[in-house]
Amino acid sequence: MTLFVSSQLIACGICLFAGFYSLLARSAGQRDPMVLAFGNLCLLLAAYLLLTASIAQTNSLNLACSLVRWQVAIACLIFPAATWFIGHYAQLQRRRPWLGVACAIFGGLFFVNLFSPSSVIYSAIAKGAPIVLPWGETVSNFVGQKSSLFGVYYLARDAAYLWAIGCCIALWRRNSTRARPLTLYLLIQAVAAIHGEVISRAELRSVSYESLIFLALVVLMGDQLRRELQHRATLLTRNLDELRSETLRREQVESNLRHLAYHDTVTGLPNRLAVREHVQTALMAKNPAGSALIMLDLDHFRTINEALGHDVGDKLLKAVATRLVSAVPSGSLVARPGGDEFALHLKLPVGLAPAGAALDIAGDLTKQLTAPFRIGAHDLAIGVSGGIALLPGMAGDVDSALRQVAMALHKAKATGRNRTIVFEQAMQAQADRRLLLEKGLRLALERDEFELHYQPQIDASGQFVAAEALLRWCHPIEGMISPEEFIPIAEEAGLIHAIGRYVMQRACVEREGWPTAHATARVSINVSPWQLFAQDFVTSLQEIVNATRTLPRQVTIEITESALLHDLDDLTRKIDELANCGFHFALDDFGSGYASLGHLKKLPLHELKIDRAFIENLQAGVTDPFVNAIITIAHEQKLLVVAEGVETEPQRVALVEMGCDAAQGHLISQPLRADSFCHWLEQQPARQVLANG
Repeated sequence: MTLFVSSQLIACGICLFAGFYSLLARSAGQRDPMVLAFGNLCLLLAAYLLLTASIAQTNSLNLACSLVRWQVAIACLIFPAATWFIGHYAQLQRRRPWLGVACAIFGGLFFVNLFSPSSVIYSAIAKGAPIVLPWGETVSNFVGQKSSLFGVYYLARDAAYLWAIGCCIALWRRNSTRARPLTLYLLIQAVAAIHGEVISRAELRSVSYESLIFLALVVLMGDQLRRELQHRATLLTRNLDELRSETLRREQVESNLRHLAYHDTVTGLPNRLAVREHVQTALMAKNPAGSALIMLDLDHFRTINEALGHDVGDKLLKAVATRLVSAVPSGSLVARPGGDEFALHLKLPVGLAPAGAALDIAGDLTKQLTAPFRIGAHDLAIGVSGGIALLPGMAGDVDSALRQVAMALHKAKATGRNRTIVFEQAMQAQADRRLLLEKGLRLALERDEFELHYQPQIDASGQFVAAEALLRWCHPIEGMISPEEFIPIAEEAGLIHAIGRYVMQRACVEREGWPTAHATARVSINVSPWQLFAQDFVTSLQEIVNATRTLPRQVTIEITESALLHDLDDLTRKIDELANCGFHFALDDFGSGYASLGHLKKLPLHELKIDRAFIENLQAGVTDPFVNAIITIAHEQKLLVVAEGVETEPQRVALVEMGCDAAQGHLISQPLRADSFCHWLEQQPARQVLANG
């Protein structure tokens, strides 16, 4: 085997290796179309080089004819493959049309070469004298007669070469790094083509090295692709590193967000969401151990925020959290659901009554929290109210447990604060009824379920002087509901303003239906403190009396002592303004609340109503010093005195003996519906309403 043939076979092996390597190579887990095209081209070049080496080695003319025909066939396949590869290599946008043209031209030549009597290039082949290489070796030499398609083949070959030059120019214009290897190959190919053309035209006895030039294409293009693949691998590694860093950063952010979502920002304790999950997990256990959910509320914490600022308040919350964490047993949950509330979930000792054990634990915690806190320059002492729900107890789920502990805490705050109460089933019934009443109240006005009953007031001589309008609610399911039950709910739900306007308007309208003999009598209407402190109370009341054509002097507004706890100056201003319009004002339930003698002197009142608690023990002929003092002081202030809750004749006689101006109670009449009250009035003799002192 000659050195020339060996070089051809070595080049064939290199192309074969490059071809299979390219076909198996992947970029970022995917096969690159350009690398696939290069792999196919390399395999075809390997086949071409193998046939070239075989022709140079054989001495058989018949075998040489077959080998030449197959060599030309492979060449016809090489050009479409090269077009496919260079189109991808040059990043042509419209490479498919060029590939179609190449396949059409060289595909036609391929089939003609296979099925015609002679090949596309030679019509006949003859064996010539061996060619002696410069280093003394000889190779077989075969010469052929040009066929009719010889010019077509070489014209197509030259056109493909010129197209490749155009692609190279396009790469240079884009300043692509791919331009240099392609330019170098095209220059080498051009030199080899010129060398082959010189040998052919001069009929020199020398071998052509055009086939070996294909090795330059494989080496140059392969090196370029290798560097690009390495660059892609580097970018991929960098991107993977960045992705890992981003993933770690995102996990850290998610961890921080989860911590923020499940923890309180002030104290760092778990928040309401964390409490829900913790309690839910405890309830879902197969055999849940006895435990307690405790909710602690700092009494009047808002006062600290308002007086000393939120910074001091936040520091106090942190100090409370620290004490709680250090005081509870290990494994217990300490959380801050929000505001001034702290939640604890802890296991109860085995063998003790659950309620008693929970109260003992809550008592110890409360004792520690009520010890003074040193916050900056302030020594702060706080009260603590608590609610307890025993688990699993009657709580089937986490929502039930949270409702139960909230109801127990509300009960503790409503019954004086600074105490702890364990949830009982009766609280749930109360809460259910409260919800029922609140929902009903929102519809009661629309359904006209309210009605007014009137209870008359008589003077010492037994004659009618006035009547108090008392609101009643006739619930379609629950029946008659007492105002003592639904009025506080209406006040808390914000419905008292609409209900109060309804009562005022209805009382004025129904008062106009009283008999003419009592046309000057006044109707007393109770007003909630929430109504009094509404900004539009004065204008609203004036609009109602104007719309119903009621004289203000025929209306008495009854206020309770609890109204005096609020803005007394604002209350005084409104009473003055309405009193100047003619309205009368009465202080209701005097002696049961917070009124003082100073209030009597400051407020422009007209009447004083003694609470029924001071009336029930009165006896005829016996002067009660306290009631007598109230009547005396009221008369000194030129106020009319009305006694409420007069149930017996001895009570009425005792009041008359002490100088009480009027009495109201079941002794005179129980509260009556409007029509029944009008019928009662018709039986009473006419008399003017008591005049102011």
